[in-house]
Amino acid sequence: MNIKKNIIICVVVMALIGGAVYLIFTKQGTENQFGSSVCKVKEITFYYLDGCEWCNKVKAEDTLDKIENLGIEIKKINAAVGPVRHKFQGVPVFIINGKVYEGYRTFDEIKALLDCPKETSPANNATSALNAPLSLEPSLSEPLVKYSDSFSGERGKNVVFESKEIVLDASIFNDSQARFYNVEMPVSGSLSQTKRIYFFVVKDKNGIIRAAANACQVCFRERKGFHQEENEMVCNNCGNRYPLEKIATEKGGCNPGPINPNLKPRNGKITISQADLEQVAELF
Repeated sequence: MNIKKNIIICVVVMALIGGAVYLIFTKQGTENQFGSSVCKVKEITFYYLDGCEWCNKVKAEDTLDKIENLGIEIKKINAAVGPVRHKFQGVPVFIINGKVYEGYRTFDEIKALLDCPKETSPANNATSALNAPLSLEPSLSEPLVKYSDSFSGERGKNVVFESKEIVLDASIFNDSQARFYNVEMPVSGSLSQTKRIYFFVVKDKNGIIRAAANACQVCFRERKGFHQEENEMVCNNCGNRYPLEKIATEKGGCNPGPINPNLKPRNGKITISQADLEQVAELF
C-alpha cells in the first residue's frame, strides 16, 4: 500500500513540475515572439475619444493589449478630458518617440514603429540566442524589399531623387492643372525596404505652386487618391472637395497630406526634398 501511495505522490509531483516548466517556457516563448523587453520604445501615449469609431476599432482589435504584451507602457488619454500635451487634428493618435501619428493603425503598423527586433520561428529561437548576437539593423547586403502596391488612384509619372531631391520644370504647372507623380523612397530606419509615394503638384490661381500627397489621413487606407475638378481636388473615396489655395496648408481630416505649400521656382525649376515627402510616407 505504501509503495502504491508513493508512486501516486511521485506522479502528482512530476505532473506539477511538468506543468510549471510548461508555463514558464510558454510565457518565455510568448515574450520572445512579441519581442518583450527588447523593443527600444518603452512608453507611448494613446489619445482617443469615446465616440470615435476608429478609436473603438483600435480597442476592439486588442491593439492596445498587444502593445502592452510587448512590455510597453501606454498612457491612455481621453482627448476631451486631457491632459493633452501634443498637437494634432483628430483622433486616434499614437505618440511614439515624441512623434505624432494620427489616424487608425493596426498592431503590426504600431509594432513596426516601436523598433522591435524581427521575429524568429520557435525552432530557431534557442539556436539564435546561443549562436548569434541580437541585431536590430538589417544586413547591408540584404536585397531591397518593395512594399506591395495596391494603389488604384492616379499613379502619374515616375520620378527619381537627385541628391535627395526631385527636380521639375516650373513652367509645366502654369495651366493650374495638377500633375501626378510617384517615387520609390527608402523606408525610414531601414536599409533594405522601400515604399512608393504618390503625390501631385499644382499651381493655384494666386500663382503659388503646391505639393501634396495623393492621399489623406481619413481615406488613405482605401488607396484611391484624389482627382481635380476645376479649382478643387476631390477625394476619390468620399468625395470631399478641397480648394487649390489650401493645398498643403492643413493636416488631418480628408485633406491631401501636406508636402510643401509654396514651391518657389529657382532658375525655372522647383525642387521637392526627400525630407518633405517623408512627412506623408505613413499614408502609403
